[in-house]
Amino acid sequence: MKRTLIVLGILFLICGSTYTVYNYNKSLSKSPAAITSKQNSDSTQNQISTNNSPVSEQNNSNTASNNKTTFKNAKVKAADFKLKDLNGKEVSLSDFKGKKVFLNFWASWCPPCKAEMPDIQKLYQETKDSDLVILAVNLDTDNTTAQNFVKNNKYTFPVLLDSDNDAAIKYQIVSIPTSYFIDKEGNIVDKHIGSMTLENMKSYIDNIK
Repeated sequence: MKRTLIVLGILFLICGSTYTVYNYNKSLSKSPAAITSKQNSDSTQNQISTNNSPVSEQNNSNTASNNKTTFKNAKVKAADFKLKDLNGKEVSLSDFKGKKVFLNFWASWCPPCKAEMPDIQKLYQETKDSDLVILAVNLDTDNTTAQNFVKNNKYTFPVLLDSDNDAAIKYQIVSIPTSYFIDKEGNIVDKHIGSMTLENMKSYIDNIK
């Protein structure tokens, strides 16, 4: 009985910080982008596959440490993408080579995503004049929904629109929020699945060389 309660407790903690979306995966499989992804699955797997990346390392200093993957002893290039921001300007990940990048995937219908947004805003306010770039990739199917959400909450960090799931497929996003931390050479340093506090975010950023 005690073992069952412990297992249930662990599952509650993990699910509370992530939003693994059955309907999201279902819609993803029907999208045109998913068909393209299936045709190019081999190349996609080589870009961001845990099978090709170093063994994950657990860091017990994080509250959601079981959701952390550290890329060690191998350079895993972050897949490039081109998306539009809220003003319609095209933005590519490669535009920010030479800067540290905090890449976050989220949606307005995701409770854990919304929970960490205020801390992302705080981080942006503290680091907007530094060499850190925050890119929050929105996965809402309706761009207007994303635009209204950002406006109503007065968020000012850069938001990119990925309604066709182009970037999400490249990064194999199945649970949100999911965040990648990328170094100045465009290599992935860390990956975190689940919501984070401001302290968690700063810990990951400090780990980027």
